[in-house]
Amino acid sequence: MITIELLKNHPDSIPRLVDIWHEGSATTWLPDVCLNRVQEQLHEHLNENSLPLTFVAFDGITPIGMCSLRVNDGIRADLSPWLGSLVVDLNYQKKGIGKMLVEATKNKAKELGFTQLYLFAFDPTTPNYYERLGWIIMGMDKFKEHPMTLMSVTL
Repeated sequence: MITIELLKNHPDSIPRLVDIWHEGSATTWLPDVCLNRVQEQLHEHLNENSLPLTFVAFDGITPIGMCSLRVNDGIRADLSPWLGSLVVDLNYQKKGIGKMLVEATKNKAKELGFTQLYLFAFDPTTPNYYERLGWIIMGMDKFKEHPMTLMSVTL
């Protein structure tokens, strides 16, 4: 059974989440990011009612994905908060787990009093996924010289 829980309650899952993140997006879009830095940043996400925080998807006791809620995601300081680091283990993709993580993140943002949520997507096919979940494209921008699509959703 798949469950979604706060990283705060499972800090021991951080090393596996770093691996999933690295396999899922870092090798293509952020190959220069040090994995130790990612691990340190996830330790900053051990929160429940303040940002940053992260939700983890589990299959039993095995971490299989994550999604974060952050004040800022490295671009557009005028926009907040941001959904980021949505990754699901390659063996668990196309099973609705990403959608479960996005919904948990959106619900938490709304619970914390936010009315809008933002994200950016490097992969040109990713916006289609988020549009099916109700997100809208705001335009294009750049992150570390990579073109990306800026999106938002009303909570």
